[in-house]
Amino acid sequence: MSAGNERPDPEIIPPGSFGAGSNPKHTRGNGFDDLSDVLSQPLSAPRLTYALYAIASVSGFPMLIGLIVAYVVRGEAPSWLRSHYTFLIRTFWGGVLLILVGFLTWIFGIGMFLLWVLPLWYVIRIVRGWVLLENRQPVPNPESLLFG
Repeated sequence: MSAGNERPDPEIIPPGSFGAGSNPKHTRGNGFDDLSDVLSQPLSAPRLTYALYAIASVSGFPMLIGLIVAYVVRGEAPSWLRSHYTFLIRTFWGGVLLILVGFLTWIFGIGMFLLWVLPLWYVIRIVRGWVLLENRQPVPNPESLLFG
């Protein structure tokens, strides 16, 4: 204790060591270990994938990362979660298909309509899939290009 006051002196903890009452298991220096802990939770990977797809509605790049996560994790997932990964993968490839058909038919006026409908279709699929995930339900028809 310091002279003149009743409060104890603060504990000085050198770098790389753990203070009193801390748990070294939860203090890691490697971010990849933390990521593997997060992804080991059954709903973390599909939530991450849905979040990346939702971010992709503004910027397309995160969708590619979500697609890779869905392909990698799908094989080890339980069947009800596998339906979500299949749904997400089909959402990616269905969106690519709609974009291609939209650009190819732009001259006929159909493409303008398809490219206008695409964001609405995409958002409905992401919201529907995420709601089913949070309710711990499989996607009823994950192979469908509509809304499952």
